[in-house]
Amino acid sequence: MSLTIFDPTDGPAVKAFTPAPRLASLAGKVIGILDNSKPKSDLLLREVQELLRTEAGVAEFVVFRKPSASRPAPEEQLDELTRRVDAVVAGIGD
Repeated sequence: MSLTIFDPTDGPAVKAFTPAPRLASLAGKVIGILDNSKPKSDLLLREVQELLRTEAGVAEFVVFRKPSASRPAPEEQLDELTRRVDAVVAGIGD
C-alpha cells in the first residue's frame, strides 16, 4: 500500500494585477453589485445600495448573484459588469 501526502502550506498561486483607478466621485455613476449568494448577503447589499444612492448620488445599480459562494463569478457576469458599470461592490453574507 502506498501513501500520498500533500503539503497544504504551499499556498495559492497569485496573479499580479493593477487595480483600476479610483473614481473621483460616485455621483451619477452606475455601480455593479456582486452578491456572493451567502445567507443575508442580499440584505446587506440592499442597505449598501440605499446608502450609495442617498449619500453618494449613485444613479443606477446592476445586480448579479453568484450561483455559489464557493465558486468564482461566471465569466459572463464579470464580462457584463465590465461593459455596463463604472465600479463594483462585492459583498458577502452570513
